[in-house]
Amino acid sequence: MSNLPTVYLATDERMMMHCCTMLNENGIPACLLGHEGMSNETISNRYQLWEDNHRCMVATHPHEENPSRILAIYRRLMELEDQLLAQVYPWSLLNQRDIEFISPDRRHTLQRFLRLPCIPADREIIELVHSPQHYEFLQSTATMSEHQLQELCVENDLYFNNFTFLAATLAAGAVIECVNAVTDPNTVTPPTTRAIALVRPPGHHAAGNNRSDRYDAQGFCYFNNVAIAAKHVIASGRVSRVFIMDWDIHHGNGIQDLTYDDKNIFYFSIHRGFYPFTGHYNETGEGDAVGTNCNIIWDFGGMGNAEYAEAFRDLVLPAVMSFEPDLILVSSGFDAAEGDFIGDCCLTPAIYYAMTNSLLATAGRDIPIVVVLEGGYNLDVIADCAEGIALALLDEPWKEDKTQYESKTFWSTKSILPVTSSQILQHSNPFSLQRWLSKEPLSLSKKHTLQEEHALWSIKRTAEALRKAECSICK
Repeated sequence: MSNLPTVYLATDERMMMHCCTMLNENGIPACLLGHEGMSNETISNRYQLWEDNHRCMVATHPHEENPSRILAIYRRLMELEDQLLAQVYPWSLLNQRDIEFISPDRRHTLQRFLRLPCIPADREIIELVHSPQHYEFLQSTATMSEHQLQELCVENDLYFNNFTFLAATLAAGAVIECVNAVTDPNTVTPPTTRAIALVRPPGHHAAGNNRSDRYDAQGFCYFNNVAIAAKHVIASGRVSRVFIMDWDIHHGNGIQDLTYDDKNIFYFSIHRGFYPFTGHYNETGEGDAVGTNCNIIWDFGGMGNAEYAEAFRDLVLPAVMSFEPDLILVSSGFDAAEGDFIGDCCLTPAIYYAMTNSLLATAGRDIPIVVVLEGGYNLDVIADCAEGIALALLDEPWKEDKTQYESKTFWSTKSILPVTSSQILQHSNPFSLQRWLSKEPLSLSKKHTLQEEHALWSIKRTAEALRKAECSICK
């Protein structure tokens, strides 16, 4: 057996069938025409998903949240697996396809991504967070006529076809399979406690209180994949405390509303103040759960690596350490990355690597973690960022492991914690929390860019709200 670190990977090509293009005479979406790997039973051969149809899908699908999103990331992860394999077994460079002829037992030991089946989520589990009426509404779309489906698409943040319900239940089911795998009480030494749920449609807006009359669906989201998994894993007795980190550029109003009064779930979001216009800094939870909800809200775009590093150092990592979760769920949108069509921010793949690495280092590298795809709409960008997260989960070094300079703050892919230029060489413990949240105002004595100054101000007001709520991380 190989002792190389591994990560569970859950995805299913049937999620691609949820799209807003017309169906052909056989009931297959036009954007998938010619896709030989399309199957309703199982994900096909790992390379069958990609080549010609990848470009065809981009050209024929008019919506940002489209099937190519999971295709682009899946392809990159498979390429990464081959590259990492080639580093250990150089002979594989001769012919990558030779790997397919190795015995099944031997081939399994070479995999860095352990495939998990995607099973549609049970209604009972989905209804831990969603109403029976919402479940039945989405279920009914599977048999609606094209005209009925078009009448549902009254806004540009949702579309429906006859496969929307299947894709949404598969997405929720994939996240459930991931949390079950990394928290399996019957396995003394699981193969890994880390997983990636490569799913669509996304979920973190679903069931937000500002939703319309379309029950819980909104903002490209139909079932709240992360909230369902969090409630399930606690209800099943697998874990007691779940920390949800949401770095999608949009606030996960659905997750917040579904967990706001649950003291066993800590929800932390860093987002901009646009759609869905929720997630204010003074929303800290209610009842026994006061202090388990935290929002850092950027009032304008342009935020980059240094600003997110500051947020992690001052609030996110202290919150993780104080809450002591049994499981971390990451609502991983990539729309805060540079090049995204919506987010207008400047994160690079290296900071996604660093944020993931720091969550692991702070919570403990044996704490189960599941990273779940949310937003992000530039196909090249989301593939780059997902690769960064995967490298961190696989305990692999960052491919450009060097200290970088952003404005007035130095930071390294080895740590989320910015360091001064004089500290770079002697920084012996890159994962230590150098600066905890202080009751003193954050310093603005140094010269900062507009983005850095706004970031410090946003972090400060969130910290003050937590302090007023007597949150434990402020004590």
